[in-house]
Amino acid sequence: MNDQPMATLGALLTRAWAFYRANARLVLLVTLPVVAFVDLVIGAGLGELTASVHKKLPSSDIYIELAATEFVTVPLVTAMLARAIVIALRGDAPLRIGRVVEEGLDLFVPAFLAVLLFVSGVLVGSILILPALYLYVSWYFVVQAVAIDGLRGFQAVNTSSSLVRGRWWHSAGMGVGFWIVVAIPALLATGGFEELARGVNSDALVIVGNVLIDTLTLPFVVIGATLYYLDLRARAGMAGPR
Repeated sequence: MNDQPMATLGALLTRAWAFYRANARLVLLVTLPVVAFVDLVIGAGLGELTASVHKKLPSSDIYIELAATEFVTVPLVTAMLARAIVIALRGDAPLRIGRVVEEGLDLFVPAFLAVLLFVSGVLVGSILILPALYLYVSWYFVVQAVAIDGLRGFQAVNTSSSLVRGRWWHSAGMGVGFWIVVAIPALLATGGFEELARGVNSDALVIVGNVLIDTLTLPFVVIGATLYYLDLRARAGMAGPR
């Protein structure tokens, strides 16, 4: 067990940005097709691509969009970028987009099932707010456990929970810090696209804006979470990633 002080938020932000910048082409080419496909398919299916900006979206549409993001976009992008980070850190093979995409796609089903357990637990815990928050942080790294350690189902959940145990507040603080760093520019950009959409009275421009914003911001959060997960497992004395 490594008892050295945990990395600071500033240090983790610096490491995440360094990987993002050094591998920007791979990161964006891996993320953009996933985000664009999911957002455009959902947008088309819900009629948002042809809707005016004055149309009020029903709650069911919002839930569908959230589900698509949580169950498809996030786990798939996380699996691919987690594999990219492991390959890069090992340094025993070139970091190729084709290999990263192939490995990520192979991991999608187990990643999806792990996220299903994660979301189910959080929803059950939401009956009482505090358990939901506790589980959200404790189980947050289930996809990393799938992609990096080859775990499945409850094994991934248990590993994430055990690594966070004793470091829950630190893990939560890191997550909030990354969210703030990403959310502020994302909200500003979203507001800009909404203004443009109102100018042409087309909700399609909002969707295009969301695709671009998510493509730029989601990878940064995923990279940071994956590097943090690697730190947690190293401190727990786990063997090197597979």
